[in-house]
Amino acid sequence: MDALNGRRRLKSNPMPFITDLWYSHRARAGDRKAFDALFHRYSPRVYNLLRRLGAAPAEAEDLSQETFVTAFGSLPSWRESGALSTWLCGIAVNKYRAAHRRASSRVDLADDDSVCENVPAPPGDDPLAHLTRDETGRQLQAAIAALPDGCREAFVLVYTEEFAYRDVARLLDIPVGTVQSRLNRAKRLLHAHLSEYMGAATSPMPAKGTNFHVL
Repeated sequence: MDALNGRRRLKSNPMPFITDLWYSHRARAGDRKAFDALFHRYSPRVYNLLRRLGAAPAEAEDLSQETFVTAFGSLPSWRESGALSTWLCGIAVNKYRAAHRRASSRVDLADDDSVCENVPAPPGDDPLAHLTRDETGRQLQAAIAALPDGCREAFVLVYTEEFAYRDVARLLDIPVGTVQSRLNRAKRLLHAHLSEYMGAATSPMPAKGTNFHVL
């Protein structure tokens, strides 16, 4: 699957993939400037991902630095059939999850996939269908921040970072079906959170990849 995704990227937009390969090969050979080029290319995306996952600004900065320190030492493990950005974001997600992992082994009900089954389903697949464009970014950001960790991770990775379900499942080490169930829960919870803002106006749900500003 990774090889297929890599070939599709190469056909649709080959230059970033090719330059990533070149810089990564140079970095593996000890060229620090080549790795710095990769850092400058991808550090904003990694930082924004960490903020959307829930990290505070200072923490996001620290975790971004840790992400690239780990990446520099692990470049040989990057499988070049997949996108470097996906690999870097995977490291960032793991850094964030490790930083927020609870010392206790008890199950946190907020992240238990068995809860929230009774949350009313939204009238459609779009919890934001009735928000105006100006309201969307502000209210969506607050609503995403209020999601349980597991739901927030799946929602951000799929709808903001545009990762495929299989990529998200691999990053979070969960089955694809669990990714889908967490997305469904996220949509239900977003609908419940945003219901007070819904009015008669209709506007389309922001498409995957919409770049919402972090509060």
